[in-house]
Amino acid sequence: MFFSKESQFNRHMTPSIIDQISASPSLKWVVVAICFQIVNVFVGAYMGFIKRGRTHLRVHKYLYWGILFCLGYYLILNGVHSQNTVWEYLIGLYYITIIPISKRWDVVFHAFAAVVGLLFLPLLILLQFV
Repeated sequence: MFFSKESQFNRHMTPSIIDQISASPSLKWVVVAICFQIVNVFVGAYMGFIKRGRTHLRVHKYLYWGILFCLGYYLILNGVHSQNTVWEYLIGLYYITIIPISKRWDVVFHAFAAVVGLLFLPLLILLQFV
């Protein structure tokens, strides 16, 4: 009623962000890294506040390595198409340096660094669309 036919056509033809992510081979790895990071934050919170066991620590470590693998694969796939900027490398560097170093200081600071890292991961997706 209030829209012309042309504006309705354009609104339905613009791809959603989910369509854009599924069309990109590299952004799928960021989504997997985000899922690993969410699970890893919960495993770390469980270890920090309830029970710290050997198997939980091993799962926490494997999830972290899975995140690094996904970020590395994302950077490789994006690098093939020459789309990496300084920000992508800085976020990867954050995961390689700050999060392991924060483990040595304090559990709360390590959790804070991990949550900040979780906030940086969707930034990789947003940088692709800007």
